[in-house]
Amino acid sequence: MMDAAFNYIPSLINAYKVGHAGDHVHLGYWAQGTSYDWHTAQEAMTNLHLDALDLQDGQTVIDVGCGIGGSLRLVNGRVCDSMLIGVNIDPRQLTICETHQATQGNRFDWVHCDAENVPLDHASTDRILSLEAMFHFPSRHAFLTEAARLLRPKGLLVCSDIVFEQPRTKAHQRFLDVVQTGYAPWPAPILCTDEMELMAQNAGLILRDLQDLTVKVRPTWDHIVSRRDDPEKSPVAAMRDLHYAGLLQYPMYVFGKLSS
Repeated sequence: MMDAAFNYIPSLINAYKVGHAGDHVHLGYWAQGTSYDWHTAQEAMTNLHLDALDLQDGQTVIDVGCGIGGSLRLVNGRVCDSMLIGVNIDPRQLTICETHQATQGNRFDWVHCDAENVPLDHASTDRILSLEAMFHFPSRHAFLTEAARLLRPKGLLVCSDIVFEQPRTKAHQRFLDVVQTGYAPWPAPILCTDEMELMAQNAGLILRDLQDLTVKVRPTWDHIVSRRDDPEKSPVAAMRDLHYAGLLQYPMYVFGKLSS
């Protein structure tokens, strides 16, 4: 189910275990005029997604690509009597997830599977979250189709992605190659929002909202990479330089299930 992919994950897990990192495995969000720290920015990104989910008590919520459980930990603090399911293809991350304790009548369930084949019944889910994970999936369309299958009528999918425009120079192409190698799997890095909307529609979903967070995540690089790091060797430095070149985009989508 998983080979040599996600080779960067052990360092993130180790940093979490020794207290150098929190339980969010994604970029940060800085609203205009804010100057908070890195961990607060990561929680702000999560909360932005959770606000868009329109969570209610008693729902079934799935986090696809749940990382080490930070997003569902925050969901647990927002709702009562809900089923909170984390899905991840990487058992190392799920081991950390299992240390989280549900409260307020909620229940956690951590599921080892891929995003395109979630072992839950048709129309069994009210809300699906996928925060900054889709670029790892073999097929975004297959994931969207699976999300549409899982969602109940009036259900919502909130998902964010990191995508790139076509490289303009040979150096940009090398940087993109470094990103794909260092953060593998990253099978389809180049995509535009119109293509994503069409894929979702073909899968049975309709776009309710789209937010471009590209500018709001840019301060991330000042916190996680040194200016001295070489983008020809460091995947995070390569992402930074592609972002600075205007080639990285960070969209957040809200999709609803189309009426059958």
